Amino acid sequence: MTSLALAMGVLAAAITPKAAIATQVERPRVDVTFVLDTTGSMGGLIEGAKRRIWSIARRIGEGQPRPELRIALVAYRDRGDQYVTRVFDFTSDMDDVYANLMSFQAEGGGDTPEHVSAALSDAVHKVSWSRGRGMRVIFLVGDAPPHVDYQDGFDYRRHVREAAQRGIGVEPIQCGGDALTASVWHEVASLGGGTYARIDADGGMPTRATPVDAELARLNGELAATVVGGGSVAERAKTSRRLEARAAMAAPAAAEAASYFATSGRLADKDLVDMPVEEQKRELAAAKKDGGAPGQLQGKSDPEAIAYLAAQKAKRAKLQSRVVELQKERDAILAKGAGPKDAFDEAVVESLRTRGKDAGIRY
Repeated sequence: MTSLALAMGVLAAAITPKAAIATQVERPRVDVTFVLDTTGSMGGLIEGAKRRIWSIARRIGEGQPRPELRIALVAYRDRGDQYVTRVFDFTSDMDDVYANLMSFQAEGGGDTPEHVSAALSDAVHKVSWSRGRGMRVIFLVGDAPPHVDYQDGFDYRRHVREAAQRGIGVEPIQCGGDALTASVWHEVASLGGGTYARIDADGGMPTRATPVDAELARLNGELAATVVGGGSVAERAKTSRRLEARAAMAAPAAAEAASYFATSGRLADKDLVDMPVEEQKRELAAAKKDGGAPGQLQGKSDPEAIAYLAAQKAKRAKLQSRVVELQKERDAILAKGAGPKDAFDEAVVESLRTRGKDAGIRY
């Protein structure tokens, strides 16, 4: 490179706007696939996961630098049950994850072994793992060992090795104290570069109420009410359904969701409140051609609509600040409490804390 070209390059870098430089720095990605036994004995875990998924997502998202979190789900049972596996691919939309979890019911089973091998195969091969910087982790959660008598091509040992070859760690979490399950889960941890963890048979996620939960649940609804969905009529309808689902959450889940949305940086896809003013104007013009303005903005002139969106943004910021304060109170209350701890949450976060060191993410 000539001295002139080098000088020009230095000059170009010097005058590059900071915002442009920031867009060139990608956030590390954390891909987490939860492989969950959904047979009848796992009712405590499944119901706890529905309630605590928001808390788990919030804690994963607290890594520094803040990662982009994507979650996939693989439910499994056994031959002869309603299904052997059900797969939900990666999404960064926690409303989708919550809806998918809500569809899980703990049923079936009866005999001790389950089709763990088929579930691990799907976790490795049937979800769209990302590449590049970040972490890729499978959490295998169950209380029964795998079938080793099926001649169907599935082999949990091979699938764990396949995961390792692709840079995917496998972290086994055992529910209960079955000795054979413990032996296999230890083996999986060794093969998958993970750490064996054991939690209570009920899933290790007890309901722990605090005096601030009701207020957090109320604020969850108020945060949702600040969203003004954009996009097509169909996209706005989808946003409305998701906001209605948040409003219908049971109080424990709503309290967890409020804390998640206070720090997630995004409350909904194509939320006009979060858009720059020029983009808001374009969205409003497009909406008027496609069924009219969103409900909250109907009958308003463009300047009135823009002012309304600015007011919603300011209101949201105050609500989020209040939620963060209450969550700190809640964390302090729970930390001092003598009641049961959230073993599943802790097992997940501890595993990611250990793995994050290698990925440059601090927890």
